[in-house]
Amino acid sequence: MTQELSTVQSWLQEQAKAHAEPEWLRQMRERAWEAFQNAPVVRLEKTDLSRRTWDVVPPAVAAVAETGAEAGQLIQSLTEQSDAYVYVRDGQVVQVRVPADWSETGVIVADLHSAAQQHADLVQQYLGQVVSVEESKWSALNAAVWQSGLFVYVPRRVSVPGTVHYVVEDTGSGVGIAPRALVIADAESRLAFAEVHISSGDKPSGPVRSHVLEVIAKSGAQVTVVTNHAFHAGPTNFSTSRARVENDASVDWVFTDVGDGFTVGIVESDLVGSGSRSTVRALGLGYGRQHLDLTASMLHRGKYSISDIVMHGVLRGRANSIYRSSTHIFKHAVGAGSEQHDRMLVLDGTARADAIPMLLIDENDVQRCGHAASVGRIDESQIYYLMSRGISKSEAMRMIIWGHLQPTVDAIPSEAVRTLVRSRVDEELSE
Repeated sequence: MTQELSTVQSWLQEQAKAHAEPEWLRQMRERAWEAFQNAPVVRLEKTDLSRRTWDVVPPAVAAVAETGAEAGQLIQSLTEQSDAYVYVRDGQVVQVRVPADWSETGVIVADLHSAAQQHADLVQQYLGQVVSVEESKWSALNAAVWQSGLFVYVPRRVSVPGTVHYVVEDTGSGVGIAPRALVIADAESRLAFAEVHISSGDKPSGPVRSHVLEVIAKSGAQVTVVTNHAFHAGPTNFSTSRARVENDASVDWVFTDVGDGFTVGIVESDLVGSGSRSTVRALGLGYGRQHLDLTASMLHRGKYSISDIVMHGVLRGRANSIYRSSTHIFKHAVGAGSEQHDRMLVLDGTARADAIPMLLIDENDVQRCGHAASVGRIDESQIYYLMSRGISKSEAMRMIIWGHLQPTVDAIPSEAVRTLVRSRVDEELSE
């Protein structure tokens, strides 16, 4: 263990030199690494983290791996559509593309290392403010060892014409994958952002991987955020995505996960402003021995803040998923309102799903608060009806499942990412 800690500390020093990191960032990394070592393992209902190892492998420049087929197709589609993207493979920036006319509006899309130097005032002000270093063991780990992250800034009253993409590929030859993204939408701006994780190749068991996304939506801003995961068996994956939503601003989340890995994730909006609004649409398709612990959370602090959560899951094989929808309306959040709808389909008798809705209301004067949750098999009468129209049983089940998932897929603003999610779902349903 002592050797492991020494190796990481040496890497932190090398990282600071290689990227000419400012002193404030060096100190943040050191503080985060100390917090990671001292933080206890969090206890989660229905997810036993005590049995997971916490091996920390510092990022390293591995042998150059070839772009996988899935990543190659996505990058080609984004290029043809003239969308902006930062493409990272095995922790190294491969390509940054920003349409020329975007720069004229003041929009910034850059890797986080470059932004820390060229836009230090913005990065220093906001990095770690939405997802703090000390809040959890895995957030501290990410703050310490993130590499080749993403920075996006949209100036006041600017509407970005396309979607900004952060494509993170893990080929299996790299280690220490710890993506970090910071997205800032200034007052009355408009932005669509998509974070796509692509996993290929065999993954070692044991290492911990932590992903962090911070979003700031200032007054009147409208932001759509897509987080697309495809984690595979081996590592323990932690994902923290959180938005700070100010007066009359909105953040709409679209979360998709198709994989067989072990993942603990949270998608959360902190509705601090009056009239702020946020929605979460989540789609999960688990197979193999997947374990997905997903929390969709809304924190209502502002008056007349509104939120809605819709979570749909499909499980096959020996997959095990826990879907938590949580709404907390704090005292003085007068006129706040929230609804939750969770529905899980279990295709095999060996799969298991838990839907856990939670409402915490500390204010008497609220507009509406409700939740509905269900876990079960596909309705046999629906299958019978379709088969009576000449449709095979397997195709009838596919049609019903797609009817379950399609609204979430349609909410993805990027055509290339929608196509990717459809192909992932189709591939798993065809087996």
